[in-house]
Amino acid sequence: MGAASDGGRLLGAGGGREQNGAGHTPAAWKRAARMLLSLTAAVLVLLVYLRGSAAPAGTGRSPSGLDPAQVLMGILSAERLQENLDYYASGVHVAGSNKTQAEHTRSYFERQGFAAETVEYYPWLNRPVAQRVALFNASSGVVSFEAGLREARVPGDPASEDAHNLPAFHGYSADGNVTGPVVYANYGTDSDFRALEAAGVAVGGTVVLVRYGKVPCAHKVHAAAVAGAHGVLVFSDPIDDGYGRGRVYPDGPWRPASSLQRDSVLRLDVYPGDPLTPGYPSTRDAPRLDPQKAANLNRIPSLPLSHKDALPLLAALQGHG
Repeated sequence: MGAASDGGRLLGAGGGREQNGAGHTPAAWKRAARMLLSLTAAVLVLLVYLRGSAAPAGTGRSPSGLDPAQVLMGILSAERLQENLDYYASGVHVAGSNKTQAEHTRSYFERQGFAAETVEYYPWLNRPVAQRVALFNASSGVVSFEAGLREARVPGDPASEDAHNLPAFHGYSADGNVTGPVVYANYGTDSDFRALEAAGVAVGGTVVLVRYGKVPCAHKVHAAAVAGAHGVLVFSDPIDDGYGRGRVYPDGPWRPASSLQRDSVLRLDVYPGDPLTPGYPSTRDAPRLDPQKAANLNRIPSLPLSHKDALPLLAALQGHG
């Protein structure tokens, strides 16, 4: 497997397009966006009508006599939710791109009477440059499978056909080109790696294949590195998020076979935010760490896989970890 990022920046940013595009899985983003927009609307309503005091006991109303539930239901609009959802979910907006969406959001808050501004920061980010996952015979060198690392186009969904869609990559993954036997490690939890050790399965020098879920992606990569792995591939299991749960997009809300679950592998348990400015804002002139000294970065490369791309790797294991 190989993963390369753009020069001196780290994973977490994508194509710099400033119009509506699509570098995401439509169903997954739309579910997340729908929840975010609904929660944002609820919070705004409660801030406007309830700030500064509590409702009289037992009335369910604010001191002004307004019933928050009725206010909320009266303001929410399915049409506006759909409009906002379509706008935000159809554009590439990974960190460092699509400033027009940020300005759109600021303008919206200003129109609602809020004092709003945009503030620029300069965190260390990267963009995907090159990725490859290939399965080959160690003796002959013959390649038997090359992962597509791209999402299939969905008829009727223009966002899926956008040329700016991002390939497979993990935010804040290390660069690298590694080769090794494939070892399956379930969800990549600490207990999963202990189980492999107890079973006599050596992880050192391997490329570990794990599925999303149970623990953050960053923890999977760190646990694999601690076990001695050289790289990590993380795939979306359809039993957890796909046809095993119901109909897949576009016929339903669940993840289709070629969908990529991009993620960050920044170790937030160590410290959050910009790796090079721990504990203070990443302003233009802020002092910065050497990336090699940033404690919240994983040090082995990782990539996400669709369940479609993971199947040949799982089949090659022939039931053996």
